[in-house]
Amino acid sequence: MVVKRRIGRGTESSRRSRFGSDSAIGKTGSDTIGEYATIFAAMSDPVRMDILLRIAGTAELACTILDDVLLISKSTISYHIKILFQARLIDIRKEGRYHFYQLRPETLDRMAPGLLDGMVRAHTRARTTTRER
Repeated sequence: MVVKRRIGRGTESSRRSRFGSDSAIGKTGSDTIGEYATIFAAMSDPVRMDILLRIAGTAELACTILDDVLLISKSTISYHIKILFQARLIDIRKEGRYHFYQLRPETLDRMAPGLLDGMVRAHTRARTTTRER
């Protein structure tokens, strides 16, 4: 009996059939193709990019801030936070009932040096331009 577990848009068995085996996916040290896929899949959603860049703009971001500024439900925010956390892009600190999010810049710097700095600059310019209108 084959047990299929959902991973993203396919199943684990369908992913293996496309790439051959797990060893073909790139288990060659810490910079694996799987890590790249996880990170860029997490960053591929505009809402997650917005969340990530808001967290990058501060030392630590409270969950209540995201509730206030994003026009999506708390459960949807939680889902997106989970994806970013699983991709090792953010850390989560709990204090009482509240969660605080911190960016893990070392993950992006290791996988794509300079990418985070460019994204933060572009996000800052876009927010500044929007406010001037």
